[in-house]
Amino acid sequence: MHRVIYDSIHAGYHMNKRHWISICAGEQISEGLIKQLVEESYDLVVAGLPKRLRPMEKR
Repeated sequence: MHRVIYDSIHAGYHMNKRHWISICAGEQISEGLIKQLVEESYDLVVAGLPKRLRPMEKR
């Protein structure tokens, strides 16, 4: 989804092109966007963990 919206986001270089992205500097890339992408990634990883391994509290 992000690859469609932002010109500076591409399929991951040397990674699984479905699950990884590469971010290049650009006018659309902000600190807030990077933070959002990291938080979304974290949430996806945690959702895939067995419930017994998930953190007790959501950030």
